[in-house]
Amino acid sequence: MTTRGFGMGFGRNPFDKDARQKFKEEWSKMTDSEKLDFMNKRMEGMDNHEDHFSVEAIDARCEKWMQMSSEEKQTFINERKKAIESKMQAMHGYFGFGQ
Repeated sequence: MTTRGFGMGFGRNPFDKDARQKFKEEWSKMTDSEKLDFMNKRMEGMDNHEDHFSVEAIDARCEKWMQMSSEEKQTFINERKKAIESKMQAMHGYFGFGQ
């Protein structure tokens, strides 16, 4: 089963009611392992060379997060904010914004 078989995905109408209904019916018939395989294959198509979007990788990151102290979480958040701000400033400079 692939999302392409249900009229869903990039370049297709995401609001196709019949395709969504068919997908829901097929999904409800799948076992948990089939759902896991399906989602892992779906994520492979997102050009994730480092396997960032597999269910296992997401579970590992969640587990790591839950084991962090409040201070470690705050440090992580602060670092992410700085990285995003830095990217935004670079993008604004590239497009000539804020000059």
